[in-house]
Amino acid sequence: MEDSAAVRRARTRPELVATPDNRVVAGRLAAGPDYRTVRQGGTGDWLLLFTCQGLGRIRIEGAVDVHAGRSSFVAIAPGTPHDYGTDAGVGEWLLLWAHVCPRPEWLVLLDWPQAAPGVGRVSLPGPLADRVAAALTRAVSLSGSGVANSVLFGVNAVEEALLWCATQNPRGERMDPRLLGVLEHLTTCLADPHTVRSLARVAGLSESRFSRLFTAQFGTSVMAHVEERRMDVACRLLRMSELPVRDVARQVGYKDPLYFSTRFRRAVGCSPSAYRDAG
Repeated sequence: MEDSAAVRRARTRPELVATPDNRVVAGRLAAGPDYRTVRQGGTGDWLLLFTCQGLGRIRIEGAVDVHAGRSSFVAIAPGTPHDYGTDAGVGEWLLLWAHVCPRPEWLVLLDWPQAAPGVGRVSLPGPLADRVAAALTRAVSLSGSGVANSVLFGVNAVEEALLWCATQNPRGERMDPRLLGVLEHLTTCLADPHTVRSLARVAGLSESRFSRLFTAQFGTSVMAHVEERRMDVACRLLRMSELPVRDVARQVGYKDPLYFSTRFRRAVGCSPSAYRDAG
């Protein structure tokens, strides 16, 4: 009788998988139709479940079942009793999972819409789902690899996945993934001769649709944003390097250094040389 009571008590206590010393425990699971895990006391860490294929089912007592379909990311909060497994109607569930003791600044990143008490869920469009899957795959391979700083590698990989999710969290400022692709393109190709048409092609949108979406998201026109980015980079180069002004101009997309100086003065309020001297 005492043994049975001890087992019951153990099952109702939160299980601690990740610890402050081993802050990420991650893996990949190809689950069949009979897969099921029940934790009556939940876990003492956060449990993250990202569905690559198939369908998972998360059951919280007193709530409607939460279904984890392809490209959905589920976060189960510490201390949440749960029962999860493969959805019987589909019969397979390929998932990437991670038990995490989060950094304090991660808590806002885990503030997802609640699908059930203690269960947050974010659905990701294709390109961002691929990024999250890649980051979690790195967490799986690095966190337990035994290489120097493997724990930190795993922590950083999970943080990257959460940061990508934050761009799609409806509780924050949700970013259209097509516009996100344009921002990344500008970062890597800032010196290219950009136009609304060329950037609309990157987004896969018509010029008019792209311009409307961009202005609605960022509160400025496409080309005004491009120039702002160019001037930000120019300011850093002027402050942090000894590059001649003509080379700074070329690196941020201006072939004519005089025209660059004119645009810089309009944006910053002084010439590039004066800006450098003031720094």
